[in-house]
Formats: sequence, structure tokens, C-alpha cells
Amino acid sequence: MRKFLTVMFTAFFLCCFTAASNACDIEGLYNNYQVVYVPSANLWTTGAMAEDRIVLTKKVSDGSGNYSEYYNSNGNKAIALNSNFEFIKDGKLIAVDNAGLKYYKVIYDGNNFKEILLCEKELQLLFPKAEIIKISQFKDNKITVNKKFMAKKTVLLVNDTNKYFHKYTYKPASVQKTDIKGLILLSKYGNVKFSLYGDKKDMLTIKVR
Repeated sequence: MRKFLTVMFTAFFLCCFTAASNACDIEGLYNNYQVVYVPSANLWTTGAMAEDRIVLTKKVSDGSGNYSEYYNSNGNKAIALNSNFEFIKDGKLIAVDNAGLKYYKVIYDGNNFKEILLCEKELQLLFPKAEIIKISQFKDNKITVNKKFMAKKTVLLVNDTNKYFHKYTYKPASVQKTDIKGLILLSKYGNVKFSLYGDKKDMLTIKVR
């Protein structure tokens, strides 16, 4: 019996560890961080010695939105984003609009940097372990998500509506493991509520079954 319990505990731990690792495997960019874009390789990184590299420094804008801006080494603004969190993955700079639950890639057209909204296929490649749930899939602000017993499940909320989620938080708060508001980790059965200060009118409820 003790051996059986040990095996079960080990399996549970590994499952939790794997799920958490998949949810958090990102290289986040924060205030005053530098990022490098290499046009010849079409590559974003936090450090490169290429001759054609473009070095940018992130600054968080003033105001309640705290949006991200990136400046050239000469102090000129190179990008003003709609996002408030960015990360690098697979050589791409991904911009996350947490208030809008929207996700972009930042590209360079030879003259300017631009944000391009990511499609569902691109999001799935970025978060291969996550189940993508669109806001339009909620019915009467509710949706049911199925999870295997003793397993954790990663979910990515994607806003395909005109709704806005500024200052929205989760209850329980522990489901949000990263700086990406829409990326959550479901570990228990029950309800996860996503709302602005507990307001029930526009509250989104995820029923985990």
C-alpha cells in the first residue's frame, strides 16, 4: 500500500511540475530591459552581436494602462505598443494586451516596427499545451472545461469580441501563474471566476469538471 501511494504521489508531482513548466516557459521583458532585433536573421533576442542589430530598451508608459514603449539607443521612441507585457519565444517578440486578452507579434518592415494580431494557429504553436478558449464561446458568461482527474490543465483565454478586461482578476487568484492574464492553470474541480472587483453582471465563470 505504501509503495502504491508513493507511486501515485510521484506521478501527481510530475504531472503538476510538467503543467507548470509548460505554462511558464517564457522569457519575459520588463521595465528597462533591453531587446535586440537582427533584421538579417529576422530574429528577436535579449543579446546578439550581429552588425545590423537594432537594440531597444523597454519603458513602461505613464498612466493607468502601463503600456509598453521601446526606445532606440539615441533615445527616440521606436515602438508604442498596445500591450503591457512582452516575451520572446522561438526568436519572436510576442506582445500581450492583458486588458484586451489579445496577442500580437512585433515585426519590422524595413522602416518601422508593427504589431500583427496572432491567429489561433500561431497561438497554438506558442502555447502547445494550452486549450484555447475564445470569449465568444462563453454562453451567458459561462463555459465548462473538462479536466482529467489528478491532472492540471492549461487554458489560454482569447478575446474575439469587443469586450474589455482592464483590472479583471481571477478567483481563486492562484490560477494565474504568469504575467499573461489569459494564461491560467486549472488544478481543481469547481468554478473559476474572472471579474472586475467581483462584479457579477459581467463576470465570466469557468466551470472545471
